[in-house]
Amino acid sequence: MSLRSIFAGAVLLLAAVLTPSKVYAQTDFMELDGVMGQSLYEEQTLGNYELPSLLGATKYSDSFTSGSFTTQGKYTGKTYYHKAEYEGMTLFNGIDVSWWQSKEYNKEDPNYHKVTGIDWEKAHDDGIDFAFVRVASSDTAGGETYTDTAADSHIQGALENDINVGVYIFSQAMTEKRAVEEAEYVLDLLEENQWDVTLPIVMDREPGRPGYGPLKKGMLTKAKETAVEQAFIDTIVDAGYQAAVYANYDWFRNYINGSALENCQIWLARYNFTTTSNTTKGEAYGDVPVDYDFWQYTSTSVKMAGWPSRSLDMDFWYKDTSAQTTGLQMVTQSDGSVLLTWDEAAEDVTGYQVSRYDPQQGKYVELADTTDCTYTDTSVEGGQSYQYSVCCYWTIGGINYYGTPSENKEMVLPPDQVTGIRTEKQSSTYLTLAWDEVSGATGYRIYHYQTDLKKYARVADVTAETLSFKVEKLASAADHKFIVRAFMDTINGRLWGKNSRTYTETTRPLKTRGVTAVAGTSKITLSWNPVENASGYQVYRLNTDTGKYEKAATIRDPKNVTWKNTGLKKGKTYTYKVRAFRKCKDKNDYGVCSGIVKCKAK
Repeated sequence: MSLRSIFAGAVLLLAAVLTPSKVYAQTDFMELDGVMGQSLYEEQTLGNYELPSLLGATKYSDSFTSGSFTTQGKYTGKTYYHKAEYEGMTLFNGIDVSWWQSKEYNKEDPNYHKVTGIDWEKAHDDGIDFAFVRVASSDTAGGETYTDTAADSHIQGALENDINVGVYIFSQAMTEKRAVEEAEYVLDLLEENQWDVTLPIVMDREPGRPGYGPLKKGMLTKAKETAVEQAFIDTIVDAGYQAAVYANYDWFRNYINGSALENCQIWLARYNFTTTSNTTKGEAYGDVPVDYDFWQYTSTSVKMAGWPSRSLDMDFWYKDTSAQTTGLQMVTQSDGSVLLTWDEAAEDVTGYQVSRYDPQQGKYVELADTTDCTYTDTSVEGGQSYQYSVCCYWTIGGINYYGTPSENKEMVLPPDQVTGIRTEKQSSTYLTLAWDEVSGATGYRIYHYQTDLKKYARVADVTAETLSFKVEKLASAADHKFIVRAFMDTINGRLWGKNSRTYTETTRPLKTRGVTAVAGTSKITLSWNPVENASGYQVYRLNTDTGKYEKAATIRDPKNVTWKNTGLKKGKTYTYKVRAFRKCKDKNDYGVCSGIVKCKAK
């Protein structure tokens, strides 16, 4: 982030605003504030505030300390005071780097300023969770943009070690058009290199080096500076990324209308133990005019594993990881699965954990992990109750940080579709149907298709224990269509399962009646009453030798209700019975046989 060439670990500061660090040797608490080299002393002088006699952690006023919370700086050993309203947030440690943190090579070496000098594995093991990497700069004599040649090496090293990455451009844009061009330059780099950037794309606003970058303090009006930054922000956000602006306290206070920036995070540079100053009169005042997400708090006296120099930009990230997932809705799909949807918890969440209550374990168990705001649970059964919870999370530094779970939602699934319908008994006027049990069902409803009305009519409701039903008063020798539907009664009303597939069964023909036999010479003529809806008839004759009836004839014309049995022995008595049948697709349904008729041939 800073304009520092790491030559022998020295920090290169801007001459125009430089107050040499050796002046402060007797008060080493007074670190340089921001990358522009403005000291805390200048802050106080410019603001007409008295310089505290000591800014150490034990000398702040009660009113100040009561409005702050403290942490011990892991990499500096100093105590830092943070705004009280940030106390509920998660605090992460990070660094920001450019080609000044690349390995030192001879300028003639083709790898000069290309290979990262950070041991990212050691840095991560030492607690670094995120990094901002400079990918481009416009700090040139003509304001042209160029690529930071160490960017890819830095980014790959960070990502390979579970360190979250954001990128920045050292911006010298003076117009909205130029700001858009800089944003597009960075976006092109991201697309070209396929960098997995999960932190904001940052516009770094600070003066260029003398004789190079055109941007100077106060060169743009506050309104113009704000408009230039907003143009950059809008371009980044429209591309689907998060955007941020970096500047120090003086820049935010005097040159930007920070409260007017939209869709933007703030990265504040202030090299101090606190971002809020304190006077010797014991009154604290909030001198940073905007809320901020990141605080660059030092660039010197750093002890971090993986980087040999003590000069390195260190940052805090205040991350609100308490967001609750809301809007959880559940809908039963046509295939019996449950579709869950919810509202986006935050733009930068890594994903969502979907959990379902397991009554056997007595707790919610992770069901799925998704980056979408929807999930389909296919491992459900009809007639059962399920409770769901969804919680967003952020993966930072290789660890998942979970937000506040959604309100628990219960989903009672309707019973499954009835299957296994079959015929247990079949007669001329009734059919007894049976079906398979449906889990969770309270009962079942049987429907019979009414041909004249062209719709299904309810026949009866039966309890869950009843898995068969006798449908009576049916037309004989006719096709009948049925559906069976399971239902479940709950405190919120009755839930209905899907209709079963249509089940078709045929009733048997009626008993053949009115059979008569007339004897002739060596023959007997049988006749009977026609049977409604019959497809034909079968005539049976008793075999006196075996004592069994044998089929003597099949009459396939339902209108033909007579049959002649010829070639008989004179004076012998023959015994007959007749039954009607109805032809179906793959079988015949037979009616009850008529009564026995005997006749002696002449």
